[in-house]
Amino acid sequence: MAESTLTIYAGDDQRTLAGTPFPEPCVARVVDPDGAGLEGIEVSFTLRGSAAPVFPTPPSLDGISWHAITSSEGIAATIPITPFFVGTVEVHVTAEMIPGPDPIDFNLNAT
Repeated sequence: MAESTLTIYAGDDQRTLAGTPFPEPCVARVVDPDGAGLEGIEVSFTLRGSAAPVFPTPPSLDGISWHAITSSEGIAATIPITPFFVGTVEVHVTAEMIPGPDPIDFNLNAT
């Protein structure tokens, strides 16, 4: 049996000035084996990288993780903010389901 897939839908390879939000959201999509979006799946976004990025608080409780539920088209999104540091930002994304699809990573830069 084929499994679901987690993909980058939009927002990869962005650049922004340090201390500002990225211009576009990081948008992930969860699809079934036929390519149809899966609704109601919890998607976790976790920040990594040298630019010490954060998510807005609230609603992020710790500033480094964000949870979203997919829409009817399988879409979940978030917008990270870079503090005042230049460097790389990685947004690591997982879908909380069994069996879970392979994680994905958005690669962003603060300049």
